[in-house]
Amino acid sequence: MIIRVAIPGVTVETRTVGDDLHIDISPDGGATSPATQTTPGGLSPMIESGDLRVGEVLYWSRPRLGVRHEATVLPNGWLSFEGKPYRTPSGAAVAAAGSQADGWTAWRRERDGVIIGSLRQAQ
Repeated sequence: MIIRVAIPGVTVETRTVGDDLHIDISPDGGATSPATQTTPGGLSPMIESGDLRVGEVLYWSRPRLGVRHEATVLPNGWLSFEGKPYRTPSGAAVAAAGSQADGWTAWRRERDGVIIGSLRQAQ
């Protein structure tokens, strides 16, 4: 189920992934402003545990479309995709896909191809 609420200049999106409820709040266009980046991003626990490294490249390969997206892990646990910061992997995946996407199952670590959602489950 997806619920979208439009507020001028802001998008609020909730979605369920399995038993998890995800809520993303961002300025229209999907990327968040640098001023809001003080909130730890979704990847923070994986950085703290050593499963992800700051500066590490994540990729999302979409062979049917002939596309490979890349994002970089930022120190605050956010992802940088095409020069814009995203608090969650799903936010970056939505920006990459142009439609709904579950970033936890899309993005993989460059070094070994491990899906980042499996790292979250290990926490």
